[in-house]
Amino acid sequence: MKLKDTIDFVNGILPSKGSVLLSEPFLQDPHFERSVVLMCEHSDAESFGFVLNHQSTVQLKDLMDIAPDSIPIYLGGPVANNSLFYLHMIPGIDSSEEILPGLFYGGDLAELLEIIEIDPGILVKIRFFLGYSGWGKGQLAQEIKERSWISTTNLSLESLFFTPTDKLWKTCMSFQGEQFKTFSIFPKNIADN
Repeated sequence: MKLKDTIDFVNGILPSKGSVLLSEPFLQDPHFERSVVLMCEHSDAESFGFVLNHQSTVQLKDLMDIAPDSIPIYLGGPVANNSLFYLHMIPGIDSSEEILPGLFYGGDLAELLEIIEIDPGILVKIRFFLGYSGWGKGQLAQEIKERSWISTTNLSLESLFFTPTDKLWKTCMSFQGEQFKTFSIFPKNIADN
C-alpha cells in the first residue's frame, strides 16, 4: 500500500471558477509539485488555470522589448507554454474577464503595459505566465478522486498574490485546517523525515 492511499487528502469541495487547487504533498510531477493553481474556468467539458508559485528564470523583457525591466514570468502550466497569459487586479482593462471579484484574466496588453509604465508599483497586482494548466473532460475529477488535488475557496487574493511564492503552497495548506497543516510540513521526500 502506498503512503498516499493511507492519508486523507480530501475535503469535499469541488473545483469551480475562482477556486484554488493545492497539490498533494508527494506529487512528483515537475509541473505540479507543491503547486497552487488558480482556476479560471471549470466545467464538465474542460478546466484551466495557472500555477501561481512556479517562477521561471525568464522575465517579460526577454519576451518583448517594450516591457519594463524586472517583471518576472511564472510557469502557468505545461499547456501552450510558448504563449503569454496574465492575471491582474486592475479593473477596467479592455477585454479582460473577471475570475473573482477584483481579479481579472487577460485583456488589452498594450493598455496594461501603459499602466505599468505610469505606475511601476502596480506590478504587485499583476502576474504573467508562460503556459497554463488544462484538463479535459473528466480528467480533473479523476485526479481529485485519486487525491492528487484538493480544491479550496477560502484563500484571499492577498494571500495568493502577496505571499512569497516559495512559501505559498505551505501557507495555503495551513489555511485548510489541522489535517492539512500537518501535510504542509511533510518533506518532499518522506525518506528525508
